Amino acid sequence: MVDLIITGDAGKLHAVYHKSAVPSAPLAVILSGNPRQKHHMNDRVSYAMFRAFMDIGFSVVRFNYRGVGDSEGVIGTTSDNMLDIATVIDWIQNNNEDSEKIWLAGHQLGAWYVLQAMMRRPEISGFALVSPDTAVSDFAFLSPRPNRGLLLQGACEGDDARAFADHLTQVLKKQAQIDLETIRVKNSDAGYSQPADLRQMYNDLKAYVGREKEEAKLL
Repeated sequence: MVDLIITGDAGKLHAVYHKSAVPSAPLAVILSGNPRQKHHMNDRVSYAMFRAFMDIGFSVVRFNYRGVGDSEGVIGTTSDNMLDIATVIDWIQNNNEDSEKIWLAGHQLGAWYVLQAMMRRPEISGFALVSPDTAVSDFAFLSPRPNRGLLLQGACEGDDARAFADHLTQVLKKQAQIDLETIRVKNSDAGYSQPADLRQMYNDLKAYVGREKEEAKLL
């Protein structure tokens, strides 16, 4: 892993990057949660997602949005953060021209950014949503895009969160033709606060991505 600086729309973005030894290895970009709620690229969930892709053989990058940590600028809007995401996707693709596949994975608000980015980037192969923010319910941006992905959720997140996940699954299938597999991590909350919960989330994500990769199901 190496620390690096990526030039973004509002200045320098701080990122951490792991490059696979295999030039054609698939790529992954990790999107942390809401920066206004103190989420960042080095929080426990973001790091666990990063390691899952790294350990399965991907070249992978995680980064701080503008105004977070050592990234320049001030904390921005959704539109600002989407510009940062586009910058990082472009960067990892430009530095891995032999790679044909790219995944996105996001936690909390980052999960919504995953879906928005996927609607704008037809080259996105697969995705993972980890405990998406239930306060976001605008699905207007979704359009038909046959694909597959994973939703990871803590089994102890509560009835509202479980109902929301079920609703999201149906909306994605009906509005965007996206099949979403759901895995609920036993005994875990949305922050995967116990070490065993975080490790199980990591294992479940790694297993799903590995299965998709092995069976060549990536679109």
